[in-house]
Amino acid sequence: MRPIPIKMREEMANDPFMHRCIYAHIGKGFDCEGRIEWEHCFNYAGKQINEPWAIVGCCTHHHRGAGLDKDFNRFMAIMRADISDLQIRMPKHDWQQTKKYLSQKYQGVVIGGRAY
Repeated sequence: MRPIPIKMREEMANDPFMHRCIYAHIGKGFDCEGRIEWEHCFNYAGKQINEPWAIVGCCTHHHRGAGLDKDFNRFMAIMRADISDLQIRMPKHDWQQTKKYLSQKYQGVVIGGRAY
């Protein structure tokens, strides 16, 4: 686990998105258990990406337990990212392809009234 810098941690703590399990955002929070934990969803160059878009809030069950779906966590993270910016800053990964793959895999998921 990579430590989150204090300034970024404070910004994320003020974001309402980070206070609920991402599975509750799509109406699947019925099996949520435990406290909300922050998960780093992506790695680049052998390190966890330590940016707010790449970190999502999950309950203990969906972060460490039987409910873990790493691809769904990545889907929720990449939907918050600026892909064109990532292509410039982290060019060794095809971010557009990752977003396309995850969007197709979770097609029809509705988050905040918007269907993906």
